[in-house]
Amino acid sequence: DLTPRFISEPLSTVQKSGGPVQLRCSAEPSTARLSWLFNGEPLDSRVGEVEIQSGALTIVSLGLSTAGRYQCVANSSVGAVVSRPATVSMGSLANFDTSVKPAVAAEEGGTAFIGCKVPESNPKAQVRFQVRGKWLEQSTDNYLILPSGNLQILNVSSEDKGSYKCAAYNPVTHDLRTELTGRKLIVTRSSSGGSRILHPPAAQRLAVPQHSALTLECVVSGSPPASVRWVKDGRDALRKGRRKLLHSHLVMDRLEASDSGNYSCVVGNEFGGVKYVNYSLTVLEPASISKGLQDETVAAGATVHFWCDVRGSPTPTLTWLHNAAPLRLSPRHLPTGNRLRIRGVTQEDSGLYQCVANNGLGFAQSTGRLRVQPGKGSRPVIVSPPASVTVVDGGDVALSCNATGLPGPVIRWYDSRGLVTSHPS
Repeated sequence: DLTPRFISEPLSTVQKSGGPVQLRCSAEPSTARLSWLFNGEPLDSRVGEVEIQSGALTIVSLGLSTAGRYQCVANSSVGAVVSRPATVSMGSLANFDTSVKPAVAAEEGGTAFIGCKVPESNPKAQVRFQVRGKWLEQSTDNYLILPSGNLQILNVSSEDKGSYKCAAYNPVTHDLRTELTGRKLIVTRSSSGGSRILHPPAAQRLAVPQHSALTLECVVSGSPPASVRWVKDGRDALRKGRRKLLHSHLVMDRLEASDSGNYSCVVGNEFGGVKYVNYSLTVLEPASISKGLQDETVAAGATVHFWCDVRGSPTPTLTWLHNAAPLRLSPRHLPTGNRLRIRGVTQEDSGLYQCVANNGLGFAQSTGRLRVQPGKGSRPVIVSPPASVTVVDGGDVALSCNATGLPGPVIRWYDSRGLVTSHPS
């Protein structure tokens, strides 16, 4: 079988500005010819920027002109297919917001919350805290660096008072940004004034990819500690074994579609008061293809259909390719929903077709081969009839008509008086 198939495809990567990047691609059969696309256009070696050696592409020094979307193309005598896109981007880390609350108060024996608005970073920054002059890079028994980047201090004591600064570290660029002004933690005596939810301050709406880990945060203050329970859609959220509590937070290690819903952190205390904060969670599903293309063999002049059933949330966009190039739409080539219809098939339509599904979270594709047999003949089909047109008296007009069939049909023109045999004088 000479149909090209990818053994390995290039992978997305993040690199610091000026750093080298290497992308790899391999396909079978071994005779398949490999080439590359950059942002959808054929890519040749650029002097001093990009080096191409068949299945390996090297970006010598990553910059704005070489960051983008790369794809590998495998070509054989049967046709061509294109790989999934690999996004090459430059690492970056923005600065901290300068507006920081100067002081935070917490009761002895209760909980303290040190907020951290983590700056934009590619890839995601690692958060650490400068606690009274010493670095805290990982959570300890009493100090929790939450997934959001905020710091929670449990069982606060007078020893915890002092200065706290949040910092962000980019693991690719190795840049470290620290807040210009930290926060001072003030520890007060326990007042037994009841419990309250420190974070989040208001209801949250989250959209998270399937199979991700997620922690729904609920930072609760008060001494003695209040009872905390989580509810999903009105029922106990812990009844499914995949969910568990980490202090007052709800942890889900691997999200499934069934985890979508409304969650509430419900806090009660000995005084009978109840407080709560709500989360609305939507689990997003990467694009996938549940039923892909099938190889088709038809006679010239026939009509053929390719079907591609896709799923995902949000709904994926569907793109059709013919021999690794975007399909040129025409009256003969008509995609509708998840179906591609080709009427009046000719030898030029033979080759490899791909349906590509993409919803920003995932990329899926399926390939099918179209073989066109000469056959004994096929009836003529007008694929683009002449269109009505209005012209001024005495003006020129051009009408077009295209048809397919085997043998190739002869096109004749008629007007209201009959067969048009020649141009009028």
